[in-house]
Amino acid sequence: MASSDASSQPPAASQWSWLRQPAVRQGLTAFAVVHLLCLIWLWPTIARGDALGDLEIYRSWAVNAFSGDAVPGLRQDWVYPLLAWLPIGIANLFGPDAYQAVWFGLVTVLNLLATLVVLGSLRDERRPYAAFVWLGSILLLAPVSMLRIEGFAAPLVVVALMWISRFPFVAGIMLAVATWIKVWPAAVIAAVIAARQGGGRILPAGILVTAAVTVVASLTGGLNHLMSFLTIQVGRALQIESPLATLPMWLDRLNESGYYTYYNRVLHTPEMGGAVPSYIATVSTYVLVAIVLAIAVLIVVQGQRDIDGTQLMLTGALSLVSTLVVFNKVGEPQFVLWLLPVVVVGLVSRDAWWHRVAWLLLAACALTTAVFPLMHGELEQHHIFPLLVLTLRNALLAVIFVLAIARLVRFRTVSPPADAAETEVEPATNGAASATETAQSA
Repeated sequence: MASSDASSQPPAASQWSWLRQPAVRQGLTAFAVVHLLCLIWLWPTIARGDALGDLEIYRSWAVNAFSGDAVPGLRQDWVYPLLAWLPIGIANLFGPDAYQAVWFGLVTVLNLLATLVVLGSLRDERRPYAAFVWLGSILLLAPVSMLRIEGFAAPLVVVALMWISRFPFVAGIMLAVATWIKVWPAAVIAAVIAARQGGGRILPAGILVTAAVTVVASLTGGLNHLMSFLTIQVGRALQIESPLATLPMWLDRLNESGYYTYYNRVLHTPEMGGAVPSYIATVSTYVLVAIVLAIAVLIVVQGQRDIDGTQLMLTGALSLVSTLVVFNKVGEPQFVLWLLPVVVVGLVSRDAWWHRVAWLLLAACALTTAVFPLMHGELEQHHIFPLLVLTLRNALLAVIFVLAIARLVRFRTVSPPADAAETEVEPATNGAASATETAQSA
């Protein structure tokens, strides 16, 4: 009779049993602590009905659009891709006074999804370590992870990379949506396709999402502005936090002629002027494109060899994304968040190489927040200490880029361990993924 009762129990209990594992509970506790600390930090702003940081700009766009004014991205050029309106608009559904609270709730839900997927089907201590790096970086970068549009793209990329083997079409949809929210996930898509890790399903999903966005833009009369986020970036000047601006910033600090800093009131950011910074800004676009193309070719070439395809994809993605950070004339604090999803999923794999990169990234996150927002005013005035901190941060980003390129070039022809096939980028065979399959079948 006992065995009969046990066999009659619904399978849901076993599907969610992984949540009771100690390491999973540690990860979820860390998630709760991180987001509780962020809520405490943001609570005075939420209670006043205000918005902090870039959310003030997002809220003004949403309020104006809801009032019938011209919608950026549809009626005028815009700095973001069109699907950035998803979080920006949804956060205003309950009115401008609730904007900060709704935004925080949306980001928290997506971060929880990413954390659960990373913790899913826990097999050893690697999973909580990856989750701790994910959550620790979110906390260290809270002024941008909680207050900028990257807070939506990053968890989507984490989930997509973790699901890429098991649900490639769904992963492709998520990567495409993330790209149409903030452009940088396109580098991850390029690495997936070049490494031949599910590109046959990823590419059609991306085409489907892009076609849907194009149709919406066409029907709403915004087709002429659909790609304006790219043309706006081309005309931008050298931003002071960009790694490319490190030397010009020091020369300006040393009172060298031909260098000066000014505040771009349209884009709300400090930039550098002068002959050399202008030349760097112009040339950097061509250099960045050339490096991206060279890396993509290298990934394809390495993919012809008998090497671990998952590690090739992840290392290629890190190489491409770090290129967008290091060789970009635009330098924003949230750019460091672009590296995080690839590193977190790399930590889930059996390759210890990612541990070193994770420590470098955590240090870069801490230094980034030290510069912005803690010392940004002093940096604009070229004070020596924030400039030193920024230089060290930029050096760490350059080291991550060099490490990724070196690994990509020197990949050894070694097959992955037989027991690693299910764990490298496949997060949950008996936990989160099983729940997903149950939901899909229902």
